[in-house]
Amino acid sequence: MSNRDGFGAGFWLGTLVGGVVGGVIGASIVNQRANRIDDELESGEKRPFKSSRRRQIDRMEMARQSLDDKINDLNNTIDAVRSSIGNAADDTLDPLIQRMDKDSNTQQSN
Repeated sequence: MSNRDGFGAGFWLGTLVGGVVGGVIGASIVNQRANRIDDELESGEKRPFKSSRRRQIDRMEMARQSLDDKINDLNNTIDAVRSSIGNAADDTLDPLIQRMDKDSNTQQSN
Protein backbone atom coordinates (compact mmCIF):
# COMPACT_ATOMS: atom_id res chain seq x y z
CA MET A 1 0.00 0.00 0.00
CA SER A 2 2.83 2.40 0.71
CA ASN A 3 4.03 2.04 -2.89
CA ARG A 4 0.64 3.06 -4.14
CA ASP A 5 0.55 6.16 -1.93
CA GLY A 6 3.85 7.49 -3.31
CA PHE A 7 2.94 6.74 -6.93
CA GLY A 8 1.00 9.97 -7.54
CA ALA A 9 3.77 12.21 -6.20
CA GLY A 10 6.43 10.33 -8.18
CA PHE A 11 4.35 10.46 -11.34
CA TRP A 12 3.89 14.21 -11.14
CA LEU A 13 7.55 14.77 -10.23
CA GLY A 14 8.63 12.64 -13.22
CA THR A 15 6.25 14.52 -15.51
CA LEU A 16 7.62 17.86 -14.33
CA VAL A 17 11.28 16.81 -14.65
CA GLY A 18 10.65 15.21 -18.06
CA GLY A 19 8.89 18.32 -19.32
CA VAL A 20 11.73 20.58 -18.19
CA VAL A 21 14.42 18.33 -19.70
CA GLY A 22 12.46 17.99 -22.96
CA GLY A 23 11.94 21.74 -23.14
CA VAL A 24 15.63 22.47 -22.62
CA ILE A 25 16.69 19.93 -25.26
CA GLY A 26 14.09 21.20 -27.74
CA ALA A 27 15.09 24.82 -27.20
CA SER A 28 18.78 24.03 -27.74
CA ILE A 29 18.04 22.14 -30.98
CA VAL A 30 15.91 24.98 -32.32
CA ASN A 31 18.58 27.51 -31.35
CA GLN A 32 21.28 25.54 -33.16
CA ARG A 33 19.18 25.28 -36.32
CA ALA A 34 18.32 28.98 -36.22
CA ASN A 35 22.00 29.90 -35.86
CA ARG A 36 22.93 27.63 -38.79
CA ILE A 37 20.24 29.16 -41.02
CA ASP A 38 21.33 32.70 -40.01
CA ASP A 39 24.93 31.83 -40.88
CA GLU A 40 23.86 30.46 -44.27
CA LEU A 41 21.82 33.57 -45.03
CA GLU A 42 24.67 35.88 -44.01
CA SER A 43 27.13 34.02 -46.23
CA GLY A 44 24.81 34.56 -49.20
CA GLU A 45 23.73 30.99 -49.62
CA LYS A 46 20.10 30.28 -50.25
CA ARG A 47 18.13 28.21 -47.87
CA PRO A 48 18.15 24.61 -49.00
CA PHE A 49 14.41 24.36 -48.66
CA LYS A 50 11.38 26.53 -48.22
CA SER A 51 8.13 25.60 -46.68
CA SER A 52 5.25 25.06 -49.05
CA ARG A 53 3.44 27.98 -47.38
CA ARG A 54 6.39 30.30 -48.13
CA ARG A 55 6.52 29.14 -51.76
CA GLN A 56 2.79 29.78 -52.08
CA ILE A 57 3.19 33.30 -50.66
CA ASP A 58 6.07 33.97 -53.05
CA ARG A 59 4.00 32.81 -56.06
CA MET A 60 1.05 34.98 -54.98
CA GLU A 61 3.31 38.01 -54.62
CA MET A 62 4.81 37.48 -58.09
CA ALA A 63 1.30 37.10 -59.57
CA ARG A 64 0.16 40.29 -57.81
CA GLN A 65 3.14 42.25 -59.14
CA SER A 66 2.54 40.93 -62.64
CA LEU A 67 -1.12 41.88 -62.44
CA ASP A 68 -0.25 45.38 -61.19
CA ASP A 69 2.13 45.82 -64.14
CA LYS A 70 -0.54 44.72 -66.60
CA ILE A 71 -3.12 47.06 -65.06
CA ASN A 72 -0.67 49.97 -65.31
CA ASP A 73 0.03 49.15 -68.97
CA LEU A 74 -3.69 48.96 -69.69
CA ASN A 75 -4.35 52.31 -67.98
CA ASN A 76 -1.55 53.94 -69.96
CA THR A 77 -2.96 52.54 -73.20
CA ILE A 78 -6.46 53.76 -72.34
CA ASP A 79 -5.14 57.24 -71.59
CA ALA A 80 -3.20 57.30 -74.87
CA VAL A 81 -6.25 56.24 -76.88
CA ARG A 82 -8.46 58.79 -75.13
CA SER A 83 -6.06 61.60 -75.85
CA SER A 84 -5.64 60.58 -79.50
CA ILE A 85 -9.37 60.29 -80.21
CA GLY A 86 -10.50 62.99 -77.81
CA ASN A 87 -10.59 65.73 -80.45
CA ALA A 88 -12.19 63.46 -83.05
CA ALA A 89 -14.93 62.45 -80.61
CA ASP A 90 -15.74 66.06 -79.80
CA ASP A 91 -16.01 66.88 -83.51
CA THR A 92 -18.27 63.87 -84.09
CA LEU A 93 -20.55 64.50 -81.12
CA ASP A 94 -21.20 68.19 -81.83
CA PRO A 95 -23.33 67.59 -84.99
CA LEU A 96 -25.21 64.79 -83.23
CA ILE A 97 -26.04 67.00 -80.28
CA GLN A 98 -27.10 69.82 -82.56
CA ARG A 99 -29.37 67.46 -84.53
CA MET A 100 -30.90 66.12 -81.30
CA ASP A 101 -31.55 69.68 -80.11
CA LYS A 102 -33.12 70.53 -83.47
CA ASP A 103 -35.34 67.41 -83.33
CA SER A 104 -36.47 68.16 -79.80
CA ASN A 105 -37.28 71.80 -80.72
CA THR A 106 -39.29 70.57 -83.71
CA GLN A 107 -41.25 68.16 -81.54
CA GLN A 108 -41.96 70.83 -78.92
CA SER A 109 -43.28 73.23 -81.51
CA ASN A 110 -45.70 70.62 -82.89
